[in-house]
Amino acid sequence: MISDPSFVEAHQSRSSSALLISFPDMRDRDRERTLFCINEGEAHRIPGFSHSNISQSVNGLICIYGQYSPKQSYRVRVCNPSTREYVTLPPTIFSEPGLFFQCNSLGFDPSTKTYKILRGWMGDGWGPKYEIFTLGSDAWRIIKDAPEALLDTGGICLNGTIYWTKPRAIETDYSREVMQNSMIAFHVGEEKFRWVPLPPAAPIWTNDTSSMIQIGGHIVIVDYQEVAKSISKVMIMWKLEDSLNGVWSQKRIMLPECWKQGDPRLSPFCVTSIDGGEITLIPSQLFRDWYVVHCNLEEESPRREVLSGLPQNDWNIPFPYPSIYCGDVSEYAESLVSLKEICRH
Repeated sequence: MISDPSFVEAHQSRSSSALLISFPDMRDRDRERTLFCINEGEAHRIPGFSHSNISQSVNGLICIYGQYSPKQSYRVRVCNPSTREYVTLPPTIFSEPGLFFQCNSLGFDPSTKTYKILRGWMGDGWGPKYEIFTLGSDAWRIIKDAPEALLDTGGICLNGTIYWTKPRAIETDYSREVMQNSMIAFHVGEEKFRWVPLPPAAPIWTNDTSSMIQIGGHIVIVDYQEVAKSISKVMIMWKLEDSLNGVWSQKRIMLPECWKQGDPRLSPFCVTSIDGGEITLIPSQLFRDWYVVHCNLEEESPRREVLSGLPQNDWNIPFPYPSIYCGDVSEYAESLVSLKEICRH
């Protein structure tokens, strides 16, 4: 009963959204990170899923990357935090010298109900190269005609396509390099990349002044560079209306004067969404009484939420750089998807 596909999908559609955040170990910044699920002001540690980085959640599944024993090389795992299931994927098929990991992204093809993991690699004097693994198969496959772009783990899968934003140089001379934002899409079913046109006014992508999120079934780029610099209280949201033709709409969100409540610790921050009705501002730096700020998209009214259950005893000393980035935060819903059932077929 519980593994019946129709029951699993019905449960998924009724599950409320929460935040999944990858927290660093403040005692040792070189150690692997810990996963917490945050819901209604409570933070719950999810044991058994230590990692170096994490993908965005897809139907309640995540892809993590880490070294799970001293004798084991770095491997990829697909995990269901709700059921505590995980599957360790085979080693890479690339054997070039100087190989180092670049990204993992989890995708779902709704037409075939299959999950796929896209992984990118770099090497000494070559790259990037990409390989793909279909969950339930037994080997990675090389992706041909991949873009010459270094993707990251922040890709968002929506309606069978994974999206990334990426700045790229369009003009270089001896004195300066002109950058332009770009968006790359990967069709999970066809296993093909393409470029998505962006509006000319879209911001140059940075981890601390821009976020890519999904709201109401649309990919959205949130530009808050002037808010982060305290120049303005206006965030600009670019919503992708037509992916194939690059049609975007714009919405301006005015934050009220009291949105920070005089607390300078909220800058820098990153932005995510929950259930499409709110955006959530998450401080990048960790401090005692850590909190998030929810902003209703219609009322534009902020609501501060202090979180309990986090290991804040180690958060005494502020670090000179942010500790939480956009790729460390994911919208998440409880899932009954069985990895055992998927890999059995």
